[in-house]
Amino acid sequence: MIRIGCHLSVAKGFTSAVDNAPKLGATCFQYFTKNPRGFRGAKPLNVVDAERGQNRMRELGLVSVGHTPYLINLATPDDELYKLSIDALVKDLVIGEARGSYGVIVHCGKPKDKGLDYGIIRMQAALSQVLSQTQTEQVMILLENTAGQGSEIGTTIDQLLAIAEGFPQDRVGFCLDTQHAFAAGVLSPDNVADFEGFHNPLYMERLKAIHLNDSKVPFGARKDRHELIGQGYMGITVIDTILHEPRLQSIPFYLETPVESEAQYADEIRTCRDLLETGRMGDES
Repeated sequence: MIRIGCHLSVAKGFTSAVDNAPKLGATCFQYFTKNPRGFRGAKPLNVVDAERGQNRMRELGLVSVGHTPYLINLATPDDELYKLSIDALVKDLVIGEARGSYGVIVHCGKPKDKGLDYGIIRMQAALSQVLSQTQTEQVMILLENTAGQGSEIGTTIDQLLAIAEGFPQDRVGFCLDTQHAFAAGVLSPDNVADFEGFHNPLYMERLKAIHLNDSKVPFGARKDRHELIGQGYMGITVIDTILHEPRLQSIPFYLETPVESEAQYADEIRTCRDLLETGRMGDES
């Protein structure tokens, strides 16, 4: 079974999010480990709720991933932000393990005017520190590709592989965001099957999550702007082709589309399921 899910709030507790997932038709879900737009003021982990939710997840046959706050920047030249980012990711891995999640997703960073090479080395050093400070071997760090806004690194397969080089495959992996790859100009709207990542075994061995998002901006626009499934510049045919890509069938898909409420994710998930059940677009007889 291909897992398709969405991003859910844990404001009412992790167990509440777990129980909500199947009501929307989700077989996997993503959540923010803490306030996505800040480092401070995070509520302490509710251990009882985390354990209850983890058990409930097993009962329902669900899997989950955490997503770190947006302010984390593991490539920053700012030493204070760098330390805050490392400390935050360490705590996020602890949260992910307590909740039984298999990974925690983090955006590749921005080295500002220091350049790509500096950013890669800076991120590698940060990841080394994080892994040395955690014993959470059941939870992977999943590096998310970027749309290429500003000085963002991690837009190409080569950059991602360079960042992950030397780290165990079971500790550092990848999350593919389809909108980011499209906007970065690396996931072609004309031939998804030619996407470089799908043909690179080193990348595919580490690919553990997919953010399935349409795009509000055209191919190569280098902006992070998600759209509802089939309603953006990528369109339903590209989404359909990604869902049917044979090399992705065992990797969970997580929707991060701009829904007005979580209830709308049921429609988004249903659209994806319909594509899978009716066969590739245009192949119906």
